[in-house]
Formats: sequence, C-alpha cells, structure tokens
Amino acid sequence: MRLHPLFSPLPSSPWSLPILPASTLLLTACNSLLPPPRPAPLLHDLGPVASEPVTLPWQLAIQIGAPPWLDNGAVHYRLEGDTQLAAYRDHRWAAPPSALLTRRLRARMAPPQPDAPARWLDVEISVFEQRFTAAGDASAHLEARALLRARRGGTLLASRDFVLHQPAPTADVHGGLTALASAADGLVTALLDWLGNLPPAPPSE
Repeated sequence: MRLHPLFSPLPSSPWSLPILPASTLLLTACNSLLPPPRPAPLLHDLGPVASEPVTLPWQLAIQIGAPPWLDNGAVHYRLEGDTQLAAYRDHRWAAPPSALLTRRLRARMAPPQPDAPARWLDVEISVFEQRFTAAGDASAHLEARALLRARRGGTLLASRDFVLHQPAPTADVHGGLTALASAADGLVTALLDWLGNLPPAPPSE
C-alpha cells in the first residue's frame, strides 16, 4: 500500500519511540517546581525639588561622601536597640545616597556672581537609615559633618555637625522612604542656611 507523503507509518513497536534522557526529564520536573523569578527592586529618588534656589556668596565646589556600606544604594533600617543594620529587599535608591544628596544640593543652589571667590565643601554622611521603636513607630535618622575650605585640601574655614530626625508617616518601607527624603531635604536646607550665614571673608591662605 502506498502512503500519502504527508503521513508516516506508526511505529511497529513502542520501543521505537524516542526516549528522553532521565536527566532531561528530571530537569523539566524541577523547573516546573521552581518559584517564579523575583521582580527587580523598585528604585527611588528624593522626589521633585520643591524649594527655590539659594544664591551663595561663593563659587562652591561640592563633595559629599559616605562609607561604602552606607552608600551602596540599599534602603537601610534598624530595629530599636539592635546592632544589625538591615536593608529592604524589594526597594533601593536609584543612586548612592551621597549622589542623590549632591544632586539635590546643586539643584537648590542658584548660579553665583562671576567674581565670587571659590570655596570647597566636604560633607561626610555617617547615618542615613530608618529606625523602628518598640512601640511600633518609625523615623528617619540622618547625621553628617560639613567642612568648608578655601580650596580642596586647603585651610579649614568652618565646620558643623548636623543631626536630623524625621518622623515617618507610616512604620513601613513607604513611610521610611518618605521620611528619609524629607530628612535629606532638611539637611540641604540646613547646609544652605549655615553657608549663607557665614561671613564671606577672604581665605587665610
């Protein structure tokens, strides 16, 4: 009997069917049992700039830094009395906190006068985290030290420590992000107020 070319005969024996390796079958079964991949973490910045720019009496160069473990993009939190600094798994900063603060400070500075003297501002962040209390409340904590110099590595003209606490509207990651962004804006405002009230005297070197 002649068969149509679109059809092929059935195997005469079940042993003629293709046999998949046991490792392939096992891998397929394992893959079907694995959970779906976790989505990428959500990225956050400090939000839009809401305040008017401030004109300082200098042409200010800015360098804001932080320890590597603080400046790695994680959104950190701490339980009351705990020495462990934890990080939210599904939320991260879009850039290191030092870069976000640098960008925010520059956005709040109006262009100086062309003949304004130069200054160098060093800011070191030592704390930038959400803290929970045993009562179930939470707040953002930000600590930094600012050093104003005539130039990079030059004579120290002024310094100040800043400590900011901002209550979180909710005791979760969303409240923490809101409070941390507000604390960052508070630091920028405090820096500009401090710098604006310093005497624009010529450097001593």
